[in-house]
Amino acid sequence: MKKKRAGIRLEDVIAEWEKDPRWKEAYDLADIEVRLALQINRARTKACLTQGQLAKAVGTTQSVISRIEAGNQNLTVRTLSKIAAVLHTALIIQLRHTQTPPRPKQKPPGYPAA
Repeated sequence: MKKKRAGIRLEDVIAEWEKDPRWKEAYDLADIEVRLALQINRARTKACLTQGQLAKAVGTTQSVISRIEAGNQNLTVRTLSKIAAVLHTALIIQLRHTQTPPRPKQKPPGYPAA
């Protein structure tokens, strides 16, 4: 007999958080790793795949997928592309101008002028 797991599903927790206007603000300010982690988790859940199933399809281990979904794994574009393909999603990477451009760094002493 298989035991039923107790607990709350992550997507249910996130759905509840999204009702709070402070959540969107915090999400927008979060690092790219955190935003990607949430997007990958949502897409995997929507595809009805376990971390292990996604890992096998991508050619990695479940522990790597777990670290990715926790925002604790550096990702290459190649890995993101494989994950996107398995999850039947589009990987879109863009560079956009920000509203406030970053201040230019000062050149170190002795650095040749452009």
